Amino acid sequence: MTGGNGYWSGRVVVVTGGSRNIGRAISRRFAEDGARVAINGVVAGEAAHVAAEMADAGLDVAGWDADVSDPTQVEGMFADIADRFGGVDVLVNNAAVTMQGRVPFERLSLDDWDRIFAVNARGTFLCSAAAAPLLRRRAGSIVNISSIGASKAHRSAVPYDATKGAIESFTRALALELAPDGVRVNAIAPGAISNDRYESLPSDVQRTEVTSIPLGRAGTGDEIAAAVSFLASDQASYITGHVLTIDGGLTAQARQASSEIIIDIDGGDR
Repeated sequence: MTGGNGYWSGRVVVVTGGSRNIGRAISRRFAEDGARVAINGVVAGEAAHVAAEMADAGLDVAGWDADVSDPTQVEGMFADIADRFGGVDVLVNNAAVTMQGRVPFERLSLDDWDRIFAVNARGTFLCSAAAAPLLRRRAGSIVNISSIGASKAHRSAVPYDATKGAIESFTRALALELAPDGVRVNAIAPGAISNDRYESLPSDVQRTEVTSIPLGRAGTGDEIAAAVSFLASDQASYITGHVLTIDGGLTAQARQASSEIIIDIDGGDR
């Protein structure tokens, strides 16, 4: 695995939604490994603030405000990044929104649907399209952040899961399109990952949320960042069109442990 020793030294990495949670961990990982990192955020000044904190620690990071669903803002951001850093080697499409609370399908509005698709699916397309000419020049790499919701549905999260399914199909199709130019496209599908929302929950609720996970805990942003760095790196040079699931074994199981009946070698139930 990549890590330390300036592995990414001199290379340029763009992380959308890079100012919070998983995105922030990804940004920090690349920067600490020597990359020049462009952090994108949609809240005014947030990306610049996070970038300044990392720069104070000696890392080569800059922030850009841009709504990834707006083609004008996306094109402007990538033009600015290319001017400042000279090109792009890696794009991490991490920016995403979810429902404000779970909403049953019958109560979904068209605005709900359109908003989530605009950021999660349209944003992934727009940023990939803007980055592709820059990535071709350096045989770069794209890593999209999906979710286990692309293959195992969440209840009352139809539009979110639908966007993640779209992202995984997009990953495979784009991998074929860009392969002749040496540009690889892969995705990560995280399960439950500790974030601002999870950490704000009471400890008993946190325990309940991870009871169905075989490893018995939520993952961390750093664990996702390590996998993103690997897939983007030359160590994964023969991997493209792949979705890597990182979920503590959640989707590997047929059922939760509490519902299993295990037959021992003597034929008895336990």
